[in-house]
Amino acid sequence: MAHFGGKTADAGAPILSAKFWKKGKQIIGNVLRTFSTENGECYVIQLHKPMEVDRKQTYPALDAKENLDRVSVGALKGFGMALQAAGLPGAKLLVGDKVQITCTGTTPSGKGSDQIDFDVQVDREAVPF
Repeated sequence: MAHFGGKTADAGAPILSAKFWKKGKQIIGNVLRTFSTENGECYVIQLHKPMEVDRKQTYPALDAKENLDRVSVGALKGFGMALQAAGLPGAKLLVGDKVQITCTGTTPSGKGSDQIDFDVQVDREAVPF
């Protein structure tokens, strides 16, 4: 008999909000899992090196700075566009993908908030047939 168990806290990670992303800000790591939000698909990234994050720039927001080894990314228009431009099937990351996500700046959107632009690099193991 197999037994499985899990805790919500072990599956999630704070979502990096638009406030976090400034030109040159970068994360590097591996995709651990995906989840859907009302705003779109998000990806939990296990960072190669922990980084200090101002939790006022995450969801949920906290009034603290923390060293995080896992973060979530997604649901930002510019990020989705970068995934499409990368040529990923379905414009989606997969569990196990190695990613480098870099903010390259912003573009005026005409909608009040500028669009955050990204350079997304993905290494994916070949899937055997």
